[in-house]
Amino acid sequence: MVKGSGSIRRRRLGIELRELRTAKGLTLDEVARRFDWSVSKASRIERGLVPVSPRDVTDLAKLYGVDDPDHIDALVAMAAASRQRDWWHKYDDLLPRQFSVYLGFEGDAESIHTYQSLLIPGLLQTEAYARAIFRAAQPGETDEQIDRRVEARLLRQTIVKGKDAPQLWAILDEAAIRRGVGGRDVMHEQLAHLVSTSMQPNVTIQVVPFHAGAYMSMDGGFIILRFADAGDPDVVCVDIRTRSLYVDDPAEVRRYTLAYEQLLALAATPDESIKLIEAAAEEMR
Repeated sequence: MVKGSGSIRRRRLGIELRELRTAKGLTLDEVARRFDWSVSKASRIERGLVPVSPRDVTDLAKLYGVDDPDHIDALVAMAAASRQRDWWHKYDDLLPRQFSVYLGFEGDAESIHTYQSLLIPGLLQTEAYARAIFRAAQPGETDEQIDRRVEARLLRQTIVKGKDAPQLWAILDEAAIRRGVGGRDVMHEQLAHLVSTSMQPNVTIQVVPFHAGAYMSMDGGFIILRFADAGDPDVVCVDIRTRSLYVDDPAEVRRYTLAYEQLLALAATPDESIKLIEAAAEEMR
């Protein structure tokens, strides 16, 4: 049985299909012409961004010279499994498509390294804080739509709880813990939640204090995912105003990794960071 979410299965299948294509000496253009596809579609299949039918996988395998029936059956099984709908597809009308892909990777990650300059990371938000964020960011939405966004946010958080939870390492700029999102009561509850959550053995929270001055990543947040399987390369997710950008190019991922290492050097220690959060919480009373 193929393990993992639909996203991770599609990615593994795409990697294998790309390896088979390059071994055969074919370009994406040639594959696209052969099946009357756009080059963009062929590329998205190899990057694991879209599901591919078992029939298309069978045809691709034949084109690439795969003649082992067991190998073809394994590829077809992976394609069928990759089409499974995960929980977040219930919210496809609200979540950007790229972010839905990312959620699949997040659910399979061994460790999650997140940085936010202005907001508390989504995996650590309280219900009231999340609601205040969505209200500000989506002023035209109905109460029902906001409720569903909050519901999806809280469901997402279940991955960092329990015995098999991934390691979560969150770095926040001090601005994120000082900004009074939702009012003093909401913010006080949020900061208290950070303190209590930091006591989980799989959660580490650090704060980059104001006195650290300017630094490379202060203009926006990002998340790096790492996986237990060496065949699953790191993934980066970057949120911008209208969509989430999913990055898996090794050179780009390396740049984000270096940025995160700089953040670790600038941030206060975990113990010092909790004291900063507790002090901010006191000011919100």
